[in-house]
Amino acid sequence: MWSLFNQLADVFAPPCLLCGSLDANLDNYCQACYADLPHNDYCCQICALPFDQPLAAPITCGKCLRQPPSFNTSLVALHYLPPVSSLIHAFKDHGDQPAGRLLGACLQAYIQHHRRPLPEVLIPMPLHRQRLLARGFNQAEIIAQRLGKALHIPSQPALCQRQFNTPSQQGLNQQQRQDNLRRAFHVNKSMSGLRHVAIIDDVLTTGASVSALATALRRASGEELFIEVWCVARTLPPNSKLHLY
Repeated sequence: MWSLFNQLADVFAPPCLLCGSLDANLDNYCQACYADLPHNDYCCQICALPFDQPLAAPITCGKCLRQPPSFNTSLVALHYLPPVSSLIHAFKDHGDQPAGRLLGACLQAYIQHHRRPLPEVLIPMPLHRQRLLARGFNQAEIIAQRLGKALHIPSQPALCQRQFNTPSQQGLNQQQRQDNLRRAFHVNKSMSGLRHVAIIDDVLTTGASVSALATALRRASGEELFIEVWCVARTLPPNSKLHLY
């Protein structure tokens, strides 16, 4: 279904999802609306935590300095604010395919803008089979498929699996999220020869999920491994002034 939709979208350019303009590109947005999205331009170079003010150079937030996560760095395109939050909700919870296409395109543009060395494989954040059956698809896997095709990087959704159907992470603090995810992931295939990978997900909140998966990957690799996190959106800290924009 997703493949057929993308093929049709490549032929028939739809209106912009955000304003209805007929000037939209094949990824469902017009340039004016793209410019108005809450881009995550100034953030921690490790966890992508948004900062309230522009920065002259990349810096690391205090939390990552005190307690570095299991991943090395992250690229997160947008802030989890309207209209991005609504698009993610429509994509993840209601299977809105045009919204998913738009979000994936925003992440792709952000990655290409930063011009970093690309990873060898993409690893979508796995869903437990019960949640996958209930939802019908893994949103991270759809995003990874798109990025892999555009950037010529293989996506390996079968590399890892979620062993336990952990409760929802919503409403949990950092420690509760870490406890919730302890030993939640298992690596199914050999990591031999891999030196640089990227974990793909839709929203980065505390980073507990991606850090737990990164820990499992490092444990399975047993060698030096550079792990990036690529996400569509980053939630803001409660006291962030960006909530007012």
